[in-house]
Amino acid sequence: MKLVLKIVTFIAVLLVVLAVLGKILPPPKPPAPGTIVTLPDGAKINTFTKGEGQDIVLVHGLPGSAHDWPELVEELVPHGFRVTWYDRVGYGHSSRRSPEGPFTYQVNADELDALITIMGLENPALVGWSFGGGVVQSSVAARRGETPFIVLLAAVGPAMKIEGKPGQMRALEWVVRMPILGAVIARANITARFEQAMPERWIKVQRSLLLMPGTLDTLRGERNGHNPALLSPGDIKTPTLIIRGTKDPMVDYEVGVDLNQTIKDSKLVTLDGVGHMIPLSHPAEIADAIVMFSGYILEEE
Repeated sequence: MKLVLKIVTFIAVLLVVLAVLGKILPPPKPPAPGTIVTLPDGAKINTFTKGEGQDIVLVHGLPGSAHDWPELVEELVPHGFRVTWYDRVGYGHSSRRSPEGPFTYQVNADELDALITIMGLENPALVGWSFGGGVVQSSVAARRGETPFIVLLAAVGPAMKIEGKPGQMRALEWVVRMPILGAVIARANITARFEQAMPERWIKVQRSLLLMPGTLDTLRGERNGHNPALLSPGDIKTPTLIIRGTKDPMVDYEVGVDLNQTIKDSKLVTLDGVGHMIPLSHPAEIADAIVMFSGYILEEE
């Protein structure tokens, strides 16, 4: 009994020490920014662009950042795409929102449409992952058919059910900040949650980006406020490629089936046994599907 008490006491003291060190020591250094683009409302968007050819814009999910996409970018560029990807407002090196928000799909979609205009992108295709899929569904370009095609990767949709109470995530920052142990816990949690192999560089970057000022406020606001039932995919007049994994623990496969039935001009591609993190775990398969779909669409035009 005394031994158990000593072990419990030691662990408790260790956690307190690590928590204190997490507050004192500087957080891990995030990756360098790309090119900062200022929107008409003053918001600053961190962007990256690579390649030549058909413009295509990648929109990350929740929390996410521009650093979710390098593997897919490298697969798309050789196929004649000029790829643009960016940090949504609230993440990475982009501006932060006020704590009151708004943290909606629509405000992100308005920023996406403004970014396309400011950067002078010509009829870009749009790719949205998870929450980013809701952003793409809400964009003017997608609803009015002002882009050749859109791609929804493990995207949210009206059939998605929100379970559980919104989390405050106060413990998340406390844990992630812990030196050494924070990195170990973050890696273990990602592995257990998604049951997929992810690039090691992404796991390290994810922790550094989560600890940037204001990021967790945005994560909290978007998790607490997002309502997929408000999306109107039936209004989309753009050819749409829907890519889903059958073992997605975050957004059920049936959400993709519903999107496919709701969007008039859409195609569903199923990845058997694949989960939610498909841009990181299966970039080649996604690029192949996009290339095939885009070739069909552009030939039709």
